Amino acid sequence: MLILEFEEHRTNEEGKEIFESCDWWKELVSRAAQDADRFEVRCWEDEQEGIAFGQQYGQKQESSTKEIVFAGELTGQALSALVGDCVGADGVLKYFTLNLYAGGKLLFSSSHYGSEIYWMKDSFAEIGFLMMLTKKYPLIKGFDKR
Repeated sequence: MLILEFEEHRTNEEGKEIFESCDWWKELVSRAAQDADRFEVRCWEDEQEGIAFGQQYGQKQESSTKEIVFAGELTGQALSALVGDCVGADGVLKYFTLNLYAGGKLLFSSSHYGSEIYWMKDSFAEIGFLMMLTKKYPLIKGFDKR
């Protein structure tokens, strides 16, 4: 597993992470989605934009937490909606958590509005991709292999 490390970034008055640009997040999700067949989004009850995505592209799931959880097939339309319109009106990623799966196996997790990224694939090609992102987006300091 690879964990991305970030430079300092801003938070809003609610403590949610705000990034000047989410282009790096879009690239990560698009790359992880190449092998994924399902998604899971987790939102809090006041995150109507993320919930609207879940309602449109997934099915509501039972949750042992207070999060509202949706899961569904990662179609081309769902992926386009995830990355094309990922920032809410408040300037924060719409999804508290986004998980991508292939055959039930977790491939990628973006938690806490993108401030915690877990990349489960650690081939040389994937490490090279992440190294390219660290050069392209200075916000990403690097990554740690665990």
